[in-house]
Amino acid sequence: MKLNFYLASTVFCSSLTLSACQITPTAPSKDAAQHEIIRTMQAEIDSDSDGMLDAVDECPETPPNVVVDVKGCEIIIEGGEALEMELQGFFAPLSSRLINTYDKEFAKIEEKLNEYLDANVFIFGHLSSNELALSKSNDNLSRQRALTIKNRLITEHHIASDRITTYDCLDRYPSTNIDLSYDDPKQIESKDRRVVFKASRQVKVLSNLKYAGDRDSYGKYAKHCEPFE
Repeated sequence: MKLNFYLASTVFCSSLTLSACQITPTAPSKDAAQHEIIRTMQAEIDSDSDGMLDAVDECPETPPNVVVDVKGCEIIIEGGEALEMELQGFFAPLSSRLINTYDKEFAKIEEKLNEYLDANVFIFGHLSSNELALSKSNDNLSRQRALTIKNRLITEHHIASDRITTYDCLDRYPSTNIDLSYDDPKQIESKDRRVVFKASRQVKVLSNLKYAGDRDSYGKYAKHCEPFE
């Protein structure tokens, strides 16, 4: 039985772009007093290179490569710094067995979840339509796959169970990551035999997705999947 994983882990800060018009002081005349020349030159200094002159910059030590507001302070929206991590596992037909080939990926998950102790974990179990059609008893397979991932996180990587919520998606949310050049239906079905793991510091419950980015990432799971544990 073969299981493939895709892991993407990013830590990011969301920001808005906000521009402000600035008026550059005119150069002092040659007959201006020396102290006036020095004062004018100092006023034109932008020591943190954020586009705001020190004379009006209320955050004079802004880190490089960030967007600032009209006060010269960094703009952070959608909860600020957030952990967003995703893993997808693909299972053999009618199987919920997880082989131990992907220890490296799970070790990375453990590392990040221990670094961000306030992050929540969401596990979405799926199955393909043909698996559901083969036997009525297979409607529990998507839950078994989700629990396989949850149990490994708890028993082998010591992630607290109260941080983890499992969801049953059955075949209601087919994978969108499909190469449509495949004519073989089995190739498409293989993408639906999956578990999707997500971790986030911003998202607490799927019924209350505050930000557009969260709705894009979690909205379809909230619509098609049901929490069960």
